[in-house]
Amino acid sequence: MDDTLEKIFGGVARVKIMRLFLFNPEASFLMSEIVTRSKVDAGRARREVSFLLNVGLLKKNARGGKPTWHLNEKFPYLVEFQRLLLQTSLINTQNGIIKKLSRIGRLKLVVLSGLFKDQQESRLDILVVADGAKKGVTESTMASIEAEMGKEIRYAVLDTTDFKYRLGVGDRLIRDVIDYPHEVMIDKVGFK
Repeated sequence: MDDTLEKIFGGVARVKIMRLFLFNPEASFLMSEIVTRSKVDAGRARREVSFLLNVGLLKKNARGGKPTWHLNEKFPYLVEFQRLLLQTSLINTQNGIIKKLSRIGRLKLVVLSGLFKDQQESRLDILVVADGAKKGVTESTMASIEAEMGKEIRYAVLDTTDFKYRLGVGDRLIRDVIDYPHEVMIDKVGFK
C-alpha cells in the first residue's frame, strides 16, 4: 500500500476499512464482518470505525439487535474519496498481485479484467492458471487481495489442462475474459 496514502489517512487499517465501505456503498456491516473482510484486528477496527463515525463518513444502525455501520451517502467528500482510494487500490494491487498469486501454485497465466479494468459487467476480475494450486492457499490469497481492495474479487483458478480444454471449446467464462478489456500479467500458455 502507498505510504503517502497511509500517512494522510492515518494508517493501513483506516485505509482498508474506508475502502471496505467506499466500495460497498449499499452494504451494512457488523463489527465482526468489518474485522473479517478488512483483515484488521478487532481493537483497531473498533477505533477506526469510531473515528470514521465521528468524522461523518459512516452511520450506525442495528441488525438483529446488534450495531451495524454503513456509508454515509451524504458525506461531502464521498465521490473524491471513492475515486482516490479506488485508483490507488488498483495500482497497488496490480503492482503486488503476482507476488501474492505466486503462493497459489506454479503460475502459468494471470489475466486481470473486470474491476481492474473498470468493467463491472465482466464475470471475472482475475483469471489464474496455476498448476499445483491448493484450495486453502487460493482462498486465503484472494481474501488478502479482497481486504486490500476493499471489495469482493470474482476469480477463477484453473490448472493448465482444464484451461486449455476450456479455451479450445470456447468456454463462455474464458470468452468473457477475452471479449472484455483485460491485461495479461503472465502468459506461459499462449493465451494471446
